[in-house]
Amino acid sequence: MASLPATPPAERPKGKASWRFEETSAPCEWAEDYRPGVYHPVNLGNTFHDGAYRVLRKLGYGSYSTVWLAVDTRNLKYVSLKIMIASASTTNTELDILEHLSKRAAKDPNSRHLTVLLDTFIHEGPNGKHRCLVFEPMGTSAASLVRQLPENQPALFGKRQRYPKWMAKNILLHCLRGLAFLHTNGVAHGDVQPGNLLFAINDINSAKENELKQNETDTEVHLRRIDGKKDKWTPTNLYLRQSLHEYVGRGPDLCVKLSDLGSAFWSANPPKDTLTPLALRAPELILHQPIDSSIDIWSFGCLMFEFLMGRTLFACEDTDDEHLSQLNDVIGPLPDFIMDAWPRARKWYDADCNPLQPDEDEGEPFIYDSLENLFADTKPEGIDDEESTVVCSLIKRILDYNPSKRPSAAELLKHPWFTD
Repeated sequence: MASLPATPPAERPKGKASWRFEETSAPCEWAEDYRPGVYHPVNLGNTFHDGAYRVLRKLGYGSYSTVWLAVDTRNLKYVSLKIMIASASTTNTELDILEHLSKRAAKDPNSRHLTVLLDTFIHEGPNGKHRCLVFEPMGTSAASLVRQLPENQPALFGKRQRYPKWMAKNILLHCLRGLAFLHTNGVAHGDVQPGNLLFAINDINSAKENELKQNETDTEVHLRRIDGKKDKWTPTNLYLRQSLHEYVGRGPDLCVKLSDLGSAFWSANPPKDTLTPLALRAPELILHQPIDSSIDIWSFGCLMFEFLMGRTLFACEDTDDEHLSQLNDVIGPLPDFIMDAWPRARKWYDADCNPLQPDEDEGEPFIYDSLENLFADTKPEGIDDEESTVVCSLIKRILDYNPSKRPSAAELLKHPWFTD
């Protein structure tokens, strides 16, 4: 009989020589992250919280959690079960914020644009103690649904995939409402991005389990240990995510909600950094300066361009210096307080703010198009020149280099572009 395998180390393996599992190319979480301190191994049909929740389907995963569609066996309805990694369970900031917001949700109609906590509990497994959060089930994210819209089919190479104007405007409006609710209650989201904007779904509680359970045939990823032994730290199989996109209401009743407060923080006690995607970072994040809830407003301004145009406003695969250079060209000249805080500013610009070439072998410095030129390049259908001017002016107002001068979410909700 083969001996039992040793407990995996808490640290990620540094090379293939220390991998436990044969490599897969499946787009799901990495099998090696099923180890102490990280993911809890979930198998379809598993129950949680003394049988209160039974797992049917995998909705998604992230760096800090896996998310599942489950049956609430007590109330006979479907819920979303978010199982945090064990090492994240030691911090209660997200839970404290969710409970704080839940108490205030009934008095604020904007709260309907934030996923509200239904239940929470601790589950102990082979990889540690995991905080579990229960929410209403949601559909796919704004990052994903755009690829499934009929107008974006077929998905041809080079074809820009974007939302129709009415849909983009609704996504942005609902995002603003969610931010207004958060900010009014002293909370910053910290990770406003398309993947954290979820579409609400039609009521599925009358649907049978067979209609909603995981399609194992097309989504099952078999795991095999290299040494052939059984592994109690990992599920029997991994599964590709299966969102509930087919249940999303896409008509006039479309509703979008801000989700995932894993990076949220109290406005009065901000962290030094956040997990905001690179291209959506405000200047103060790039320069590692103090932050507040206005970083959410900056991200929102970038998303206005992204949802309307079907491309990111800033391309930041390179360096922070390149990002700051793009800000200068796209939005407008960087003010003195940013140039003074940028350690390598004089490699990129002279004393009169004329662009330099930081790499002497690369020829003339590259200058990016302005926001107005980028918007005019492939203007969305249904937006004329007059409206383009309004939108670009609004985006520039939002993307103010001075955090204290950015408009609040509540102020933006009163802007004519959102009220018309």
